[in-house]
Amino acid sequence: MAKKSFAVIGLGQFGQAVVEELLANGADVIAIDNKEEVVKKMSKYLSTTFIADSTNEKALQELGIKDVDGAIVAFGENKEASILTTVILHQFGIKQIIVRVDDDYYTSIMKKLGATEIVTPQKAAGQALANRLGNDDYKDFYKLDDKYSVVSIFVNPSFVPITVVDLNPKIKFGVSLVLVKRKGKSFIPGGNDSILPEDTIFVVGTTKDIRSFRTELNGKKGK
Repeated sequence: MAKKSFAVIGLGQFGQAVVEELLANGADVIAIDNKEEVVKKMSKYLSTTFIADSTNEKALQELGIKDVDGAIVAFGENKEASILTTVILHQFGIKQIIVRVDDDYYTSIMKKLGATEIVTPQKAAGQALANRLGNDDYKDFYKLDDKYSVVSIFVNPSFVPITVVDLNPKIKFGVSLVLVKRKGKSFIPGGNDSILPEDTIFVVGTTKDIRSFRTELNGKKGK
């Protein structure tokens, strides 16, 4: 299977995180920013890192952006530059154009201009923070769409061990148990595996269903 290639435009914290994960997944990456100090830092890890103005069509073409499988516009603070960059990428015929948007007002605009996917990291971070603050045993909260989320839950130290089949989270609570982390190791649980005190478990479901499951889970106290 051929490697996929991506352009990441904007190397702030969000853009750098995207680059790191793409590289970890074996993709070819071209990274671009208009700030020399940022590019110099990233070039220590990635040779295909360049200083460029993403609103300059000729500059992007010379860097080979036209030939990538997908492009990520990872900066959100300069709306005009983000719009112009998205238009250029669309004109290049790039099939997958993912655009960071920090203001929901621009979501529909970016889609009309050629973005195939919108990400809102600041909004997602705010939602995750609010859910973690409201639920002390939530370790991480990831919203998948308007309905479903993935939540990692720390199991109470006083929890009474129970097998997955007896806990029956899908039927009883409408959530799917997808991963268990225990003592630094992770595994996908089967029906005969047990949930133990101080496990971290990852579940998928609606916010309401996950909350009900969490209450039941950490309400099971030992004597």
